[in-house]
Amino acid sequence: MPILSPALGATVPASPHATVVCLPTLADVESYERKEARVWKLLRAGYPRFVRNELVSRAAQEAARQLGRSGELFPLVSEAAARRLAEYAGAVLTSVDRVGDWCLATTRAGDAALRLAKMVQHTGSLISSRQAEAWLAGAAPGDGAAALRAVRTALSPLLAGVAADDLLIATSGMNAVDAGLAAVDAVQRPRGRSAWIQLGWLYVDSTRLFEKARDARHHFVPDVRDLAAVERLLAAGDVAGVFTEVPNNPQLETADIPALRALCDKHGAKLLLDPSSVGLASVDVLPFADIVVSSLTKYAGSEGDVMAGVLAVHPSRADGAELLAHARRRLEPSHALDLGALATQVGRMSEVTRRLSATAAELARRLAAHPAVARVRTADTGPTAEAYRRLLRPGAGAGSLITLELRGDMRRVYDRLAVAKGPSFGLRYTLAAPFLWLAHFEEVTNEQGRAHIRAAGLDPDLLRISVGLEPAEEIWAAFEVALAK
Repeated sequence: MPILSPALGATVPASPHATVVCLPTLADVESYERKEARVWKLLRAGYPRFVRNELVSRAAQEAARQLGRSGELFPLVSEAAARRLAEYAGAVLTSVDRVGDWCLATTRAGDAALRLAKMVQHTGSLISSRQAEAWLAGAAPGDGAAALRAVRTALSPLLAGVAADDLLIATSGMNAVDAGLAAVDAVQRPRGRSAWIQLGWLYVDSTRLFEKARDARHHFVPDVRDLAAVERLLAAGDVAGVFTEVPNNPQLETADIPALRALCDKHGAKLLLDPSSVGLASVDVLPFADIVVSSLTKYAGSEGDVMAGVLAVHPSRADGAELLAHARRRLEPSHALDLGALATQVGRMSEVTRRLSATAAELARRLAAHPAVARVRTADTGPTAEAYRRLLRPGAGAGSLITLELRGDMRRVYDRLAVAKGPSFGLRYTLAAPFLWLAHFEEVTNEQGRAHIRAAGLDPDLLRISVGLEPAEEIWAAFEVALAK
């Protein structure tokens, strides 16, 4: 059966807890980014940090009705998150109420509320759809201890050396990132170290956390190979940490991680590594990191119906115990119901990752030979391939992601491509996304922004493909049609 492109607003999977919403044409992407009713009236779910799930909205509205609250509603995982993020955003909370196992915060509409919404997005602090569904049904909070043990047991071989109880499972990968950054700041600031180095183009929310830091310098080194620039910045003596993705997304380039580790040791900086792009089953990065943060929404949650993240502190590195204690206090734990869903999938992560990688490698090979394709990027090809291979686990590949640069009109190819189209990756379903149009819409729609993207070595109109578990020939058939003249 051929792969089909689901309709606008359809979810992948067909579940109330789906993390992918389909945007079949570039015009749909544009309307989505501009918040136009044509698209948004059809959305019931989506990537949960960007699209508030219908169940979450209903829970917030019902709680507000019961409590007599009004204004902008924020159904958040904890009161601590509500107060911290509101203070950060300069938003005055008009009420904060405990509601079952979550918290409803309200604030007046306006710019401050918009800033708060962005910080909630960046830190993954909304309640989950399963949490909202249970509250709406009157279900008592459950015990996720057994599911948490199962998740930790599955992850332990991939984070060897960390005690299972010290693997922190968060509401999302970005919540793990936020906790990791906060832990380093807590340890390093008393030493006069508050600056951060961002090595390479990062996922948008990680970048925004750096950009919005009010009292810390943020250094962006766009080329992951430019360790000379990193060392010049480290030599100033005020750098708290270096953060890079392994590989970064969507360039799929990897720094020389052992050399970066040596530089951090020499200059007293912490090293945070995020292998979300290829997943923990592909690369072994903990030996070089102070902290590893990774999304479990991808690869581990390959059905596409659960959000989660993991944070692991290297136990033998300097300040390890203190970093872990600070991260544990900051991180928002995954809800029991989400742990239950993740526990049924995470055990398949290594096998799913291996299969995705193998099919992606075959598709990348065919795409590279197609006359309509200008460039194909994968983690194990290009100028940093050897740096990536040094981190590979035995028998592992390059993950599900392919970044595609076209010779012709991206809009035409995207609109014709008969696969699911929307954000996320590392799922059992093939997905395509005009990634920078979704993550950096304001930049790709003006010439100055496009020039900035090109200066970072990226094509503003690239397509990011996440290869799924469908037969390779079916996936290729969809691309042949889309790329044909």
